[in-house]
Amino acid sequence: MTIEFLKKLEQNKKIGSEIIQGVSEIEIVKAEAKFGIKFPKAYREYLSLAGKYAGNLPMLDTDDLKTISSDWHQKIQKEEVAQTNLKKELTRPYWLFAESNGCEVFYFFYLDENTENPDVYLVDYTSKENIRQVDSLKMNFSSFIDYKVDAAKRIEKDGW
Repeated sequence: MTIEFLKKLEQNKKIGSEIIQGVSEIEIVKAEAKFGIKFPKAYREYLSLAGKYAGNLPMLDTDDLKTISSDWHQKIQKEEVAQTNLKKELTRPYWLFAESNGCEVFYFFYLDENTENPDVYLVDYTSKENIRQVDSLKMNFSSFIDYKVDAAKRIEKDGW
């Protein structure tokens, strides 16, 4: 796959001792077919570079394609949405691409933005039980990944 959006990630496959690992085009197409969706090009690039293992990128607990697209993980995600205010908040088609704590916190993008480099959103805790907030990170997917590459380098150099 020709990398158009994620040049910084392509040039930084190794940060510290960890090397990112991608998935094959066949695995990407299988996931798209399973859900009847087409991933935006920027995310497809991410998957081809780091969809199996994101190395030292600070991407929450779970972000690999195999887990994110698994039936059991989809079930956890649907249960979390159904048990919170997210059932009213997330009415457009979206793709969760990284999560933590059983999908209580996650990054996602909308699938209906008609762009190959969609904006990134964060679902996070609030002070109220079963209430989550949905915030735009005000950056597109490639800018988000560039930010994560820079953060990983900073952490590698200076520590947490």
